[in-house]
Amino acid sequence: MVAAQDRPKTEAEVTLEPVVISAARLADEFQEVRRVPGQVYVVTGQEIARTQARTVQEALRQAVPGIVSFDQIGNSYQQTVDLRGFNGQPTSVSVFVDGVRVNDPDTNAVNLDLIAVQDIERIEVLPGATAVYGKDALAGVINIVTKRGGQSPQTTVESGYGSYNHYRLWANTSGPIKAFDYYAGVQWERESGSRTYSDGRITNVNGRLGYRPTDRTDLSLQYNYANNRLEQPGLIPLSTIGQDREQSPRSSLYSNELSAVTFQGRQQIGWGVSLAANGFYRQTSREGLDFSNNFSGVTDTQIAGGTLQATSETRFWGRTNRFVVGGEYQSSWVDVASQSAFFSSDLDIDVIDTAFFAQDTFDVTSEIAVTGAVRYDSSSITFGDNLLPANDGDKRFSRWTPRAGITYTPLPVVTLYFNYGQGFRVPTTDDLFAFQGFGSNPNLKPVKSETYEGGVRARPLEWLEVRGALFFTNVQDEILAVPDPTPACPFCATLTNIAKTQRQGVELEAKARLHDSLDVMATYAYTDARYTENASADPSLPQAGDRVALVPFHRATGTITYRPIQGLALSLDGLYVGQQVLLNNETNQTTFRVQDYYGLNARVSYTWQYLTAFLRLNNLTNNKYETYGAWSSFFGQPFLMPAPGFNVFGGVTVRFENYY
Repeated sequence: MVAAQDRPKTEAEVTLEPVVISAARLADEFQEVRRVPGQVYVVTGQEIARTQARTVQEALRQAVPGIVSFDQIGNSYQQTVDLRGFNGQPTSVSVFVDGVRVNDPDTNAVNLDLIAVQDIERIEVLPGATAVYGKDALAGVINIVTKRGGQSPQTTVESGYGSYNHYRLWANTSGPIKAFDYYAGVQWERESGSRTYSDGRITNVNGRLGYRPTDRTDLSLQYNYANNRLEQPGLIPLSTIGQDREQSPRSSLYSNELSAVTFQGRQQIGWGVSLAANGFYRQTSREGLDFSNNFSGVTDTQIAGGTLQATSETRFWGRTNRFVVGGEYQSSWVDVASQSAFFSSDLDIDVIDTAFFAQDTFDVTSEIAVTGAVRYDSSSITFGDNLLPANDGDKRFSRWTPRAGITYTPLPVVTLYFNYGQGFRVPTTDDLFAFQGFGSNPNLKPVKSETYEGGVRARPLEWLEVRGALFFTNVQDEILAVPDPTPACPFCATLTNIAKTQRQGVELEAKARLHDSLDVMATYAYTDARYTENASADPSLPQAGDRVALVPFHRATGTITYRPIQGLALSLDGLYVGQQVLLNNETNQTTFRVQDYYGLNARVSYTWQYLTAFLRLNNLTNNKYETYGAWSSFFGQPFLMPAPGFNVFGGVTVRFENYY
């Protein structure tokens, strides 16, 4: 069999372990994977194109063992991502796009629908506490790098149509102009959805201009605009879901508009030292309308900030040492206005985040590298309630978070590693102030975590790559919503800190080129997330041994790609997710569970010269399952989110290259 590195790559190939990844907070320099004391999962733009993923969530779901995505609101563009058992309530994953943190400052939510997946060059997923990336990353970091102009011009246009009146049109063009490079992309997508009142409308525009006058200087300026309109049909009661899985118990609409400018720069200044910096301004306007409950709300957010980082690579006693130091500043202004039959709000929120970080990696020997990192975060929150000034408040949270690790490469094809890291999550302004009397608690403490992880990366054969990780994460002061239903507010809850929880598990991944025409990839994750101490003698609170909601024990994926003739690729992929405890059933007293489920999908594509025709068939067996559920003690039954049935999507991609 021909070695993988000796063959020319094709879009249909399994991409084996990447050689380098981003070394620190900003992608100033890159680092060999063997020197990284932790697992790193990389999804490339070529893999996204091959799988025809239409969202970031889809791109991650099949490729990263520890990720589970679930639909909370009934629109496939807004699925929540859960990493290593942190169930997204709110998210404990920090998401960065070209070095800019894109979590909302008031809720810590991430609007992944604002990121056009076809503009992505690569996605790096770093599970576990990662000190240099900062607060709120208890579960880990998703680092997204978007495309820019390459060494040759190209233009790609794709159009497609499928089930649920799903229309899609996107195009991009890129290339060089002397010392400059350019990239421009546009996405227009419409879908009526698999249920009543589940329409989706996605519009994204992305432009980037780069300047590389020499090998030592790299500058770029980027502008992003998005305007999305997504309907949210909500959960269906268990008592009626068997009668009509396409019903919409509620009629609501969510729209989100983004305008963002990002500057990035890198400069080598000699003596093994380089500087990297970014500066950004983001403006978003989120509007929610719930016609069933006569609710309307608008949240306007402005965020400005930047990061400065210095990297030094030197040699001591013949060994390489890489040192990174940097700082960040971000200022956010949030205005919230809402009105419903129960309450009205007019809120002003200011959040200032500052941070300093340092990381050092030293090659003790040619086989052993040690890494140490530390970061200091400070968050200052000012909350103003224009209708009830008594709710006004100020909070400041700060913490040092260290990380240390070691890698050992006894053979060129095997790397062993171990790491220890701490993380913390600041309570959001919604947690602290926004709904006083309806769940918020100004006395909440930040959530703290400690993670221990060991693992292996190996390529025992030229055509086979395997990796595995074993992790333990202890969490203290986790914030829990304790249900407190009343006739006027059946889904209300009170937020409180509980004593301790633990996530522990195993992640496995294997990629193989069994034949020149046959690729196989498989992943498996076991995650046990439990409360480890009694939160209280109160039986309404979780007790030791109770499972954390929405975290399945088992998750597995598999993909087979077969290329019988040149240009033709046939793929089959499957997903299995185990049972999950319902949200709002943290005491585990209700025996009903979100049942385990599987999904089976197929893809067919044929490429001839500059044309590619493709067809995706989702949920081949038309399996009826639910990905998310919540318990309502007021109504005395579960509410569930049905997944779409069998559906198809097909289209044509046209790619022109080197046309001048």
